[in-house]
Amino acid sequence: MKKKIPGYIGLCLLVLAILAGCTETQPSEQPVVKETDSSNTITVAVDGSTFLPDATKSIKRDFSEGLTLKKALLNSGLVDFTADGKRIQSVGEVSLDSSLSWAVKLNDKDIDPENWGMELHAKDEVIIYVKAADSTGEGVAYQTTLLKISGGNIMPDLNRQYAGVYIQECTVRDVLKSSGIVRMSENNKYVVSVENVVPRMNQRWVIMVNDKELMENGLDMKLNPRDAVKLQLTAS
Repeated sequence: MKKKIPGYIGLCLLVLAILAGCTETQPSEQPVVKETDSSNTITVAVDGSTFLPDATKSIKRDFSEGLTLKKALLNSGLVDFTADGKRIQSVGEVSLDSSLSWAVKLNDKDIDPENWGMELHAKDEVIIYVKAADSTGEGVAYQTTLLKISGGNIMPDLNRQYAGVYIQECTVRDVLKSSGIVRMSENNKYVVSVENVVPRMNQRWVIMVNDKELMENGLDMKLNPRDAVKLQLTAS
């Protein structure tokens, strides 16, 4: 006697197949992933121009409501302000002598320090640049000399750079004396201290120009534009 599969079992199987098909996620139901809005940033750039061409760089930072120009400068990680917060003391590790100053532009417009509290908008561009203290306008091609300070292995945290306008026929001694951070001996023949750091008995400040150590009479060496004078603390 042949067994027959009841008709209602086949019907149940058909219903289950239909229900399974209905539970599949349709393409229109897939979650939508939004792309990050890359326009919600500001740009902070350093323009070394002819003064400090090696210092030129640009970074982007996230924009947030209420962000001021001064706060953006601080958040850049590039700028250190003077103790009174009224002007820029250094950018990166570069300070300027009295012949130069750091200035700020917002969207190509110069902004005076008293207005650094103004709020920014998304896509704003902040530029930090160098100008001569006696500059009456743009377009003047100034050249510089650079004074580098290094504590070497003795004081590894001591790393500074000081830039100044190049003066024709200036010597290594002229750059050291005009820096304001180097104290020379009474006869101006050797360095006594740099940034108030006086070498111990077994230490000395080595003077170099473009990474070449100077001889004893090297302080009278005349410099060219963009020459780098370096003082490094070493064991004697």
